[in-house]
Amino acid sequence: MEKRLLIAVTLSILVMLVYPLLMPKTPSPITQPLSSSQPVENTDSYNTKDTVRNTAVAEVEPSSPTLPADAISKIFTSTKYEIDMANIGASINKIIIRDGKRFDADLVEDAFYKTGILAIDGKGALSGLSSQPFIFKKDTNSFYVEKNGVAIEKTIKFLKDRYGIVASVKITNRSGATQFLSFDITTASNISTKEIYESRYMGADILDGAGRFKRIAGGNFKKDKRLYQNDIQWLALRNKYYSIIAKPLFTPSGVFTTNVGKRPVTGFMVDDVKILPGETQKFDLLFYVGPTDIEELEKVDPLFGKALNFGKLTSISLVLLSVLRFFYGLFHNYGVAILLLTCCISFALFPLSLKSLKSMRKMQELQPHIEKVRADHKDNPHKLNKEIMELYRRYNVNPMGGCLPMLLQMPIFIALYQTLMRSVELKGATFLWIKDLSMPDQAFHLPFTLPFLGNAVNLLPILMIGAMIFQQKLSQGSSKAAKTDQQKMMATVMPVMFGFLFYSLPAGLVLYWLTNTLMTSSLQYFALRKA
Repeated sequence: MEKRLLIAVTLSILVMLVYPLLMPKTPSPITQPLSSSQPVENTDSYNTKDTVRNTAVAEVEPSSPTLPADAISKIFTSTKYEIDMANIGASINKIIIRDGKRFDADLVEDAFYKTGILAIDGKGALSGLSSQPFIFKKDTNSFYVEKNGVAIEKTIKFLKDRYGIVASVKITNRSGATQFLSFDITTASNISTKEIYESRYMGADILDGAGRFKRIAGGNFKKDKRLYQNDIQWLALRNKYYSIIAKPLFTPSGVFTTNVGKRPVTGFMVDDVKILPGETQKFDLLFYVGPTDIEELEKVDPLFGKALNFGKLTSISLVLLSVLRFFYGLFHNYGVAILLLTCCISFALFPLSLKSLKSMRKMQELQPHIEKVRADHKDNPHKLNKEIMELYRRYNVNPMGGCLPMLLQMPIFIALYQTLMRSVELKGATFLWIKDLSMPDQAFHLPFTLPFLGNAVNLLPILMIGAMIFQQKLSQGSSKAAKTDQQKMMATVMPVMFGFLFYSLPAGLVLYWLTNTLMTSSLQYFALRKA
């Protein structure tokens, strides 16, 4: 029974580690109409400056990763951003978050041509527009171009003291004939992958008109996808800690995801727009570009809060995150907040842990009797099973008593794993010797490199191994029941294996597991001593 319990715990931990890799299937198209919202006002003031590119290339191609030497960039700055917008295609090719907090990041870099945010490319009059030079109009702070009788004007405005941007694309028909236009507009691309385990969390999500969160692409965006669905409330591209979310203030025909130069690209599709001679149509977008922090998300739009999604256990994760933030509000340190959250969880789950421990103790005491029955009836499986069940009944032992309490706790453990693994709150947060709770603790560095472990010594996983060995000894107690060589080996191998699995994980997560092990062991010790 103990062997099955150890296997169950091991498998549960492996589930936690591979859970982020599991992605839901692409949703089927839905054709309900989307109700548009009004553009947000109260914009932040910003400054602009010109820079001239020094990149030299032989000729300009839409698939080229660089801009021509004479390309001009306009730098827009606000309290939250520095944004580089190139005149080629009039698209955003670089976004730097600069707000003085630990959330500072170079979020988007080298997004040119079709990968540039706000890049437009389509058929007919809009063909090749993403590589078309635009003119910057100082009076309106906008980029303007006229091509094939169609005028396009793009502007951006920042939302005051928020990670928000309102982008406007105006298309005017200056020809004498009605225009029917179809085009794609890029909303996100080239999001940073510099963080540890970043590619694991890369993905594109949508929120549909029914308020349902859906994953439409994950991983490396290896395949081009076009999802025709006109009830989309927002489209997001995210990495581990940051999100670029676009809410259309018009009715798109659907969304697309693709991969250009091994970098993910997302955007909206607009099909068969009818524009009469002299008519102007606007395609406005509300952007959130910043950390995936629920408070910051909801400041820009309440629906953006749904972008903080931890999978099927999101509701539990959000409760745990709220408690974590509550303790941070009291002590202003996320390390202390993790310790207090762990104590709360340990106390809340202790009755289940104690029940599991007592059941394991009973199974250990019963083990000599079971081995005797097995020896007596080794040639009669039917009689053997009957005698073992009689032993369980006589000694009032539930063979599943050790597993069930553990399984009941697993949803909370998995939810907490997701919370601590992906919460941007831990990014750059310090505690004791730990410089960043979102990274391994790296207590000190070695002058050489070890296989699989690198040149940094992470102290927390080593302490965790010791704590887990102590917990194993405590769980086995001083029972006189004979312990098999396999049980003795597992008592040492399991902690070492866990330490190896946790060695490169964020320090905040390992800090939780270490504290939980010490808390549970202490509570078990005093409870069993009293008993």
